[in-house]
Amino acid sequence: MVDAQVYLDYGFTLLYICVWIFLGVHFVAGILKGRARMKFIEHKWPEHDSAPPPLPKFMHATHMISMIMLGFSGMMIRFPQYYGWRTSMRYTHYTFMIIVTVILVWRVWYAFFSKARDWREFAVTREDLASAIGVLAYYGYFSNKKPHVAKYNVMQKMSYILFLLMMVMIAFTGFSLLDEVRLFGTNMSELLIGWNLGVMVGSTSLAIAYVRIFHYILNWGFIIMTTVHVYLSATEDIPCTLDFFGLKALEVKEGAHGHGHDDEAHHEPPSVPPSPPERPYPAFTGE
Repeated sequence: MVDAQVYLDYGFTLLYICVWIFLGVHFVAGILKGRARMKFIEHKWPEHDSAPPPLPKFMHATHMISMIMLGFSGMMIRFPQYYGWRTSMRYTHYTFMIIVTVILVWRVWYAFFSKARDWREFAVTREDLASAIGVLAYYGYFSNKKPHVAKYNVMQKMSYILFLLMMVMIAFTGFSLLDEVRLFGTNMSELLIGWNLGVMVGSTSLAIAYVRIFHYILNWGFIIMTTVHVYLSATEDIPCTLDFFGLKALEVKEGAHGHGHDDEAHHEPPSVPPSPPERPYPAFTGE
């Protein structure tokens, strides 16, 4: 088990370095293609016809900060920098683990059972799948037009669904590692994995070891995905990102649609009949 964790350390560290290199190359490509100048210097950011509701913004900001703290404290548990850090970081990890779990349950309830019931905004449709190549072409700088068939594009929807699945798994594995916490007369590890996985592998202790490795892999997955998420949020739509964290109110323009600055959409000859308007730009670009 120790050797497996060491291999994971080296493998994911190398992968994370490659992710940063890729994001650096991607940003340079944005400069060369003129997209960075258009946004950061000319301030031609996407236009929005509505602002995100306050409650999802609060949940998102809380969740994002908590996920960053979980990733940091998780790595400090694995690689404590100072004497005694492992204990303090473990309690920090537990605290934000509970916060993230509460936010997760709250957000699922909001999506399916509140008056807003916005779960349909994240459902992947056939139209979304048909637009996937166009969305990838936009992010890869092969096209200046990003197709939208709904509030969020297909890549955003798929990443949100993946985030949800990973959060459920990392929450379950995290609680499964609490062998010192007792519930209903037994510890959490025995309650969640001892009677099933423990029987399969031979003991609860061995099951905990396997779950710890899987939890560590998920932790790295969240670190990588959050890094990409923050990068896209900062490069694709800073005004909406600032609004999500309550730093600056988003400017709303009635009737705004599409990118608001797309060359392909704004330089058609007058004789060409106008094409049907695109759906609104995603409320939180880059997630």
